Amino acid sequence: MIAVFKIGERTVGEAPISQDVQKVRERVAGKKIGSFRVYGINSLKTLDPPLDALVGDQVVDLLAKDDVRRVELVCLDHIIDIDLARTGRLTALGEAGAWSPAGGGSMPTGRLIFDDGTGLDFKEPAKTKRVTFAVRRR
Repeated sequence: MIAVFKIGERTVGEAPISQDVQKVRERVAGKKIGSFRVYGINSLKTLDPPLDALVGDQVVDLLAKDDVRRVELVCLDHIIDIDLARTGRLTALGEAGAWSPAGGGSMPTGRLIFDDGTGLDFKEPAKTKRVTFAVRRR
């Protein structure tokens, strides 16, 4: 099952953004991270802690920042700050594996895979890869 959440983008007739954040929160809360890969050049804004340090960490919450284009994925030991820029999207994946050009589809800026095989893609329509990620310890 794939669900696209247009967090930060409102159009007439769509549910409020807070409802989209709540839907994603319900999908990810309590899950453990299996892997996190950033494919966009210059999209990862921190090197310490490394992305591998997230493996096994459990998601506690997902929070939207004031400008709604920024979200925080809060884990027990880390926080992942995500700036969706102007056009970024979160896509929930029912089955997720490492992205490969052979698999078809456009390259996500980042992919978070949970230990149950589900995941989140962070995508944007342009190839400029403006979506950014910063990992910090709690």
